[in-house]
Amino acid sequence: MFRAAVFGSTGATGRELVRELAESKSCEKVHAITRRPVEDLSQTFPGTTEESRKKIVIFPVDFENLSETVGKAAEVDVAFCCLGTTHGDAGGAKGFRKVDLTYVLATGEVCRSAGVSNFHLLTAAGVYRSLPRFVSNYVWTKARSEEGILKLGFASCAIWHPGFLDRGDLTRKGESWAKFFGACGLPVSTLAKSMRVYAEQLAAGKRDAKAEDVIENKGIRALAA
Repeated sequence: MFRAAVFGSTGATGRELVRELAESKSCEKVHAITRRPVEDLSQTFPGTTEESRKKIVIFPVDFENLSETVGKAAEVDVAFCCLGTTHGDAGGAKGFRKVDLTYVLATGEVCRSAGVSNFHLLTAAGVYRSLPRFVSNYVWTKARSEEGILKLGFASCAIWHPGFLDRGDLTRKGESWAKFFGACGLPVSTLAKSMRVYAEQLAAGKRDAKAEDVIENKGIRALAA
């Protein structure tokens, strides 16, 4: 049995992951870290049952001052960082870096300080750490977040590289255009399931802990099969 924390728990992938973990017989408690209080768990986490919602504990935090507001949210066995935005939603490159780099690294730091040994970071396919910033600020920022998390020295650190995602009712503008032209994305439910399965395998001793384990689309689909 393990306890889990999900940072970015109300996003497309995060809310699916909370549901997967709450329904898992291997997970005894799910800490859903949010920016504001949640009044209706069934609405925030669609698909959860009355029974599975008993496992979910909401922890509102201030990401601008995470170390002072995280409380006991990071006192778990495994933590998942599903934080992420776009340049458009964040109001530009500066806002994007705040969420996808500053907040991500702060999440890793509070988890490491709390004694978390298994950490999962969700970034994206095509994140090449040697790519110059002038080529893609998006990729450069994601790459720096990966490097920063790895430097924290988690015993197990899984880095998830999904490709184009199908976020359902939370589909982003650019993704809507891609769907319009026939692109088929990886369902966030599939991604969340694979993340849950990975955590279960690690907890059960069926998977060896790796200081760095990058899982691409093919591996994601295989885990969820």
